[in-house]
Amino acid sequence: MVFSVILLLMLLVPGCENPAEYTHVPKLTVNSELKEGYPIDSVFVTQSVDITRPYNTEEQRVQQADVRINGVKLAEYDTCRGVYYYPDPDFRVQSGETYFLEVNYQSQTVYSQTTVPQPLQFNAPGVSDGDTVQYIAGTSWFSDEFFTLVWPGYNNSRIYRIISRADSAKPKYFIQDDRPEANVFKGEEKDRLNPGIWWVADTYARINWMYFNWTGWHDIIVSAMDSNYYDYRQGILFGEQGGQNFSPVVKGGYGLFCSSASDTLRIFIVE
Repeated sequence: MVFSVILLLMLLVPGCENPAEYTHVPKLTVNSELKEGYPIDSVFVTQSVDITRPYNTEEQRVQQADVRINGVKLAEYDTCRGVYYYPDPDFRVQSGETYFLEVNYQSQTVYSQTTVPQPLQFNAPGVSDGDTVQYIAGTSWFSDEFFTLVWPGYNNSRIYRIISRADSAKPKYFIQDDRPEANVFKGEEKDRLNPGIWWVADTYARINWMYFNWTGWHDIIVSAMDSNYYDYRQGILFGEQGGQNFSPVVKGGYGLFCSSASDTLRIFIVE
């Protein structure tokens, strides 16, 4: 009897190792960020593809979709298919407002909504727009700051995105640093991209050597992100490896529909 049970299990195991056949069903994917005080000019609509196929963004863009925000139909750029914008050039995204997105294409419908954070303004003690800042190479995230950005008392966001964007990322402006510390904390030189993006949960950010890979003019942009952005990022970081537990920001499909409110400091970096 025992032998018969073992034999039966041995026969069943190989069958469990073969994954069941599946059919990929394309879904609409929407990516857009509404920026407080700016027009709505970049709602990207694409189709998902089978994970075994190469992905080409241009080929997957969806033309002639019915894209609406708060009931107003968006127009599609003539020279950039699958990218939609609000038709009123005088329209500006308002803080505190909720925007409802709905996309219809063939038999598919996806939707989402976002509430725009309140206006954000930070202080940069000792630094003003147009100032020159000396770059000093550090050794870790905790190296001395060049300056600190603070926005105390702001409680309209759970996560803040910080962008350091150089006006020019030409090789002649690149800050050469092949020290082991730089490779550990910044990555190899080929991986040091423009713009650089970081995230903080506090109401301040210490700006040091980690934020800069080029000399010249930079915009330092701090954005208070909405709950959609927070949920989406948390889902990517902490969701199951299979991707099924990501927070579904876009109902019925994939992607991210979010909003932000930002403030900017413009400085000149020298070595």
